[in-house]
Amino acid sequence: MKLDHIEGAILVGGASRRMGRDKARLEWNGVPLVERVANVLSSCLTRVRLVIRPGDEPPLGLPCIEDIRSARAPMVGVHAALQACERDAVLVAACDLPEIDVKLVLALLALAPHGNGPDVVAPMGAKGYEPLLAVYRTRLLPELERRIEGGELSLQSLLDDVETLAIPEATLRQIDPELRSLRNVNYPEDL
Repeated sequence: MKLDHIEGAILVGGASRRMGRDKARLEWNGVPLVERVANVLSSCLTRVRLVIRPGDEPPLGLPCIEDIRSARAPMVGVHAALQACERDAVLVAACDLPEIDVKLVLALLALAPHGNGPDVVAPMGAKGYEPLLAVYRTRLLPELERRIEGGELSLQSLLDDVETLAIPEATLRQIDPELRSLRNVNYPEDL
């Protein structure tokens, strides 16, 4: 059964500086990265959209949200997803998570009940929060706007400052033993 009180948003509007080319269309085992993420999110949620830069050609036939701010930062993409959201919350995923596991996505969604709950539900990895596979409540919009206007673009800092339910690494490993869902593709050698 797909959930409809939380939307899905896949961030594809990044600059891909480390990769040197658009990551969304790069293939992992013959399937574009963004398509892999979209397939998983679409299996759990009734509504999934891509967050793209204005003028970009959407990599899939999914509906899109244009990220109209000039800054290229994940926080700006999360803001665009929340601003367009017509539900209580958005599950945000980066387009460069080729091995995202549906069981981990379902665990995140289960911890973000309709209405009440924390501002963010995010995995906690060895390096801190994993903010690009997390559920964000729409009530965070004013805080994101304040931070973006002030040039504070760190999602880690945001998650430190708001009510965040962190899923500890030990719990994550019960679902995804090697934490493959949290591995992203940033450099050509990662492919």
